[in-house]
Amino acid sequence: MASRRVSSLLSRSLSPYLTSSPVGRSSCIRRGLPKYSTAAAIDEPITPPVDINYTKLLINGKFVDAASGKTFHTVDPRNGKVIADVAEGDAEDVNRAVSAARKAFDEGPWPKMTAYERSKILLKFADLIEKHNDAIAALETWDNGKPYEQAANIEIPMVARLFRYYAGWADKIHGLTVPADGPYHVQTLHEPIGVAGQIIPWNFPLLMFSWKVGPALACGNTVVIKTAEQTPLSALYVANLFHEAGLPPGVLNVISGYGPTAGAALCSHMNVDKLAFTGSTSTGKLVLELAAKSNLKPVTLELGGKSPFIICEDADIDLAVETAHFALFFNQGQCCCAGSRTFVHESIYDEFVAKAKARAASRSVGDPFKQGIEQGPQIDPEQFNKILRYIRSGVDSGATLETGGDKLGSKGYYIKPTVFSDVTDDMLIAQDEIFGPVQTILKFKSIEEVIRRANASEYGLAAGVFTQNLDTANTISRALRAGTVWINCYDIFDAGIPFGGYKMSGIGREKGIYSLQNYLQVKAVVTALKNPAWL
Repeated sequence: MASRRVSSLLSRSLSPYLTSSPVGRSSCIRRGLPKYSTAAAIDEPITPPVDINYTKLLINGKFVDAASGKTFHTVDPRNGKVIADVAEGDAEDVNRAVSAARKAFDEGPWPKMTAYERSKILLKFADLIEKHNDAIAALETWDNGKPYEQAANIEIPMVARLFRYYAGWADKIHGLTVPADGPYHVQTLHEPIGVAGQIIPWNFPLLMFSWKVGPALACGNTVVIKTAEQTPLSALYVANLFHEAGLPPGVLNVISGYGPTAGAALCSHMNVDKLAFTGSTSTGKLVLELAAKSNLKPVTLELGGKSPFIICEDADIDLAVETAHFALFFNQGQCCCAGSRTFVHESIYDEFVAKAKARAASRSVGDPFKQGIEQGPQIDPEQFNKILRYIRSGVDSGATLETGGDKLGSKGYYIKPTVFSDVTDDMLIAQDEIFGPVQTILKFKSIEEVIRRANASEYGLAAGVFTQNLDTANTISRALRAGTVWINCYDIFDAGIPFGGYKMSGIGREKGIYSLQNYLQVKAVVTALKNPAWL
């Protein structure tokens, strides 16, 4: 098996710089960091020891070519070379996939199975994810550029955990009996919504797959999911595992392709009953518009962010520096909830900046398949060049460039970890979602001031607070207009914790019990009673 080949060549144990999962189990504080240098040369990339067997569209249980016969390149961000040619789905393929999903929902066995039977398939799929963990992680790293240790030891195990979580919910979804003012029996039914159209991003391909597919299937729906054109490989691989687990044909359909063609067709389709999208706020607006102009299908959106990370004067500075560093630089900074506005109290500002600079300068950047690497390349040339433009904007606007500020090496899309100090709220680097390894450090004087400034953003996805004072933590966390507030930690993503944003960061919540509401309809059934013994 490919996973065994990967395991023999790539150690699955986390390197010493990680003492716990950064995306969630118990803590996000890391101690005893070894010091690496970003100045090290980027060597010739390691050849990933995994085979690519799935590059076609999955429609009605079969891997098929696109109707047009077109393919597109998926590219290795370490060097810009082509990994594979993948089927390029468009409107015709979306039609085929939606027809398969509609038939599977209206006529197939999936919604008519007992919830327990559906849960067993989800549990078997989770077991297969664990069995193929290393191969899946290698595909994720190869296609995306994220550190292999992050993918293999954190993200892919979380995918299995999420599907087990939703398998547990499958047979616990039920309605209520409601008292009425008269001789009536009233019950509510929680019914699957139908065909769910889902569009996932490139920064966490399989985690976003699990956040969307898990609750949809647990509720008895069928799915058509469009992957990001930058990262199509891992979803196609695991879709095959779903059928090995016993998922009926047509229940899950996977379309690879581009947003303006395949994505727009899915959003506009009259036989899609619900949409879920993760991506940029600008694209989210288009998704909402297309849904409204077609059949007014409900939409959940998980969009952009410019999350504040507030470090109070009583904070343990060393822990705050490390946590703020992780909050921003995790996943190459390509994280919608990155703590990208680091607010530091003026009494500790200079010390914090000096230590943040030193930590960023010691961050290990290189081939993500190498053990001990903390940061790989950015996803593609577009994102790479956008980040560099923001860095130039920061310099031009008068912020102090403490470290980094340029590309690393001559191949691939590597950027040096960058830290700006003396940042003010009116600068673009303090307002826009950069989506890269650029930390901006701002100064504040009082709690009232930092709350006002933290909320002065069009986004409201997440926030962090670092303090030893419980009253301060409660005051700030309740005042911040953000969907998640982490106190003395960051990026804790347990399966049961809901995630979503205020304002232009989205609509609705994913994960936890709240995500089930996205994939259910509530029906009231009222029956007249004759001579009831009681009401």
